[in-house]
Amino acid sequence: MSATESHKPKSIEWWRLVGLVIFSAAALGWGVRWFLQKGVSTENAYIVGNVTPVSPEVGGSVVTLFADDNMIVKAGDPLLQIDPVPFQIAVEEARADYLQAAKEAEAAGINVRLTTLDRKAAHEGALEERKALKEAAEASEFAAKARQGLHQNEKDTLQAARSEEPGLVALELNAREYAERFKSLANSGDIPRQESDNKDAAWKESVARLNSLKSRISSLEALVIASELEVRQSEAKSRQARNALSEADAKVERSRAALLQPDIAESTHAALRRKAELAAARLAQARLRLANTLLRAPIGGIISKRTAQLGQTLASGTPCLSITPLDFDNIWVIANLREDQAATTRLGQPVAVTVDAIPDKVFTCWVESFSGGTGSAFSLFPPDNATGNFTRIVQRLPVRLRFSENENPGSRLRPGMSCKVLIDTAREIRVADRDW
Repeated sequence: MSATESHKPKSIEWWRLVGLVIFSAAALGWGVRWFLQKGVSTENAYIVGNVTPVSPEVGGSVVTLFADDNMIVKAGDPLLQIDPVPFQIAVEEARADYLQAAKEAEAAGINVRLTTLDRKAAHEGALEERKALKEAAEASEFAAKARQGLHQNEKDTLQAARSEEPGLVALELNAREYAERFKSLANSGDIPRQESDNKDAAWKESVARLNSLKSRISSLEALVIASELEVRQSEAKSRQARNALSEADAKVERSRAALLQPDIAESTHAALRRKAELAAARLAQARLRLANTLLRAPIGGIISKRTAQLGQTLASGTPCLSITPLDFDNIWVIANLREDQAATTRLGQPVAVTVDAIPDKVFTCWVESFSGGTGSAFSLFPPDNATGNFTRIVQRLPVRLRFSENENPGSRLRPGMSCKVLIDTAREIRVADRDW
């Protein structure tokens, strides 16, 4: 074989290799151009996260520090301790006030029950006493009227007896005169002795009747006097019974008024219950303030900007450190797209994100939302295109990109890191009810 023949195949192989490289480069360029026509890319992107400022809810001197800058903490981990002694004293004072208020409320409740029973029993007793005195007053009044009736009958009987006395006196006088006349005639023999004896017997009979009437009148007079005394006594008893009934009526009214005392006691009890509830609330508040002397992490993340120092007096509500959470629920990417790029961008489109600090990994994201305006609209001095010369400037619209992955690998993604994003505008991996 000659040298020319041996060199010819090598030349053919070299030209084939060159042709293959040119074809591959052309195909790669066409593919990149085709993809870029479908996608939107920008380097004006960065990671954003929720930075939580932490401040104590109570003021005081810092006695212990549990956290420092760049330390990773979990939710609930202690961060710093404020001097708890003044708050513990406040808890003890609040507990003493609550115990006293609770005892006062309990005593007031017992007083309500006792007062209710006592006043009810007193009122019922007063009603029973008035009922008995009313019956006694009615009985004494009836007895007094009956005694007055008897007294009047006795007076009438005395008056009738006294009215009989003149007739009997006249009969006695007539009978005596007849007896004396007939006695003289009998002594002279003009008439028989028998007639004189008859007239003398008639006179003695009239004398006996007159004496009997006088004795009866005397008895009736004594009876009337005694009856009048009894009438006075019965009237006095009736007056006493009426006075006792009046006092019983007054006692009933006082007992009825005393029935309001349980209501007053219940009002006092309610006021003391409210006082005890207020004391309980103050005790709970004091305990809460004591618990808040230990400042704990509200979320997990990395400690940043710790300004609290041992012995420093912190004011309530003053931020003393910040916590940056690193989970994908609290960090996202903000890509500032040009207006022409935003024209083809829609919610739910997939995004490939590379972070300058992690060049060996491509993160998968998706378009979550669009800002309400361009960056210039929310600047300190927004542009006013209606004044002076107008210069057209392409604006950028912030777009939020949410990570599709579950965990931040090694917690390496941090807010503020620069990113490069490539949005695939030809596909959607999330269903949205609107374009923007």
